[in-house]
Amino acid sequence: MDPKHLQQHAEFLKANARNINTLPKINASTPTNIPSTSSKLKRKAPHLLKNQDKLRHMKSLPNFDQHSSGAASTSSSSSSFGMMAKIVDYMKKRHLENQHWSLTLNECLNEMNETVVKKTEQWLIEKLPECPKLLFNEERKFCYKPPYKVKTDEQIKAQLLKNYRDRKGAILLSELNDCIAKADERMSKIGSSCITVPCHYKKKKDIAYFYNDSNIGITVDEEYLILWRTIPVLDEKRIEEYLAENGLTIIKDQAQRRIVHNSNTNRRTQLRRPGKIQNTHMSDILESYETT
Repeated sequence: MDPKHLQQHAEFLKANARNINTLPKINASTPTNIPSTSSKLKRKAPHLLKNQDKLRHMKSLPNFDQHSSGAASTSSSSSSFGMMAKIVDYMKKRHLENQHWSLTLNECLNEMNETVVKKTEQWLIEKLPECPKLLFNEERKFCYKPPYKVKTDEQIKAQLLKNYRDRKGAILLSELNDCIAKADERMSKIGSSCITVPCHYKKKKDIAYFYNDSNIGITVDEEYLILWRTIPVLDEKRIEEYLAENGLTIIKDQAQRRIVHNSNTNRRTQLRRPGKIQNTHMSDILESYETT
């Protein structure tokens, strides 16, 4: 082997050994700057623990749903209004039984044998004074407020006369049922002092009582009443036939009828434009060479 190559090989080995000796020695006791996976986990551990605590807290909470919460709120409000209606009906019953002294909310609930939660009780304390069928006093006690303050027959006649003078119209039987017990029997005893008219009020059958003013009343003989009731009620077609048989005609409405336009008529109708005729200025020059 060439001695030069041997000398170069020896110098290379010496240089390599020198470089190895100069490297810093890694000691197990000294800390290293190399980040380990365990340190990363240790750094992230507090955040993970917090998230786990949040998840555990959310799992411990009851299931929350917006629809269920809305249904719960509507049910609670309906139960509150239902309790208010029960209180009004009970106070009306007490009024018809001549128990006119006032009660507090707790006294009323105790007599009704009803128990309510604190939230409903607070709602009733705030909303009951706004009810038009209850009357509150300075001691925060309430009683039933009837439409009319009538108890005896004379008071009913006086109320009919007052409505007649003030032009307020009739008194309904449904209103009297809220004032006195067995109002229909009481009104039948009054007799000729009032005029009874059957009617419908709020889609229900009712009876209206008017004051009978004897000063302006007109007495009609029974014969005229019988004749009036025997007259048949004719419709328009029968009236036209009757007039036509007697040589009479009906004056019809001659006013101009309004034309109701549909919504489609608001759209502008596109008129077709006539097509342009070309080369009209050469009509005298052009000739046709078509062969027949």
